[in-house]
Amino acid sequence: MNQKLVERLVVAVYGTLRRGGRNHALLDGATFLGTGQIAGALHDVPQGVVKVELYRLTGSQMLARLDALERFDPDDVEGSQYVRIEVSVADGPAERAWAYAYRGPAEELGERIEGGNWVAFSRGRDRDAGR
Repeated sequence: MNQKLVERLVVAVYGTLRRGGRNHALLDGATFLGTGQIAGALHDVPQGVVKVELYRLTGSQMLARLDALERFDPDDVEGSQYVRIEVSVADGPAERAWAYAYRGPAEELGERIEGGNWVAFSRGRDRDAGR
């Protein structure tokens, strides 16, 4: 993807890439734009609402790191575990963003996360496990 195009790209993150998540460092240097909601269902692996954070990426290397984390290969969409799709954003500082959507077998998904907030869900799970 063209470097200038990537620098205008807004990405919506909903799990371990959010602030405080174990993969958030992959967004070092990205501009945090705010939060919003996108249509979708969130499961514990990752039609409801998913709470997201929105970031403007710094360039194609950052996008490539996110693609690698999500096991998305733009040259092999059919072989990818997740696909990068453009989504509408509600209640956020951008109207549209790119998000990663799971494309594997439904039986591999974990429990559905009610409320669509992965961070709150994982905190509750960690608290229940005594972490």
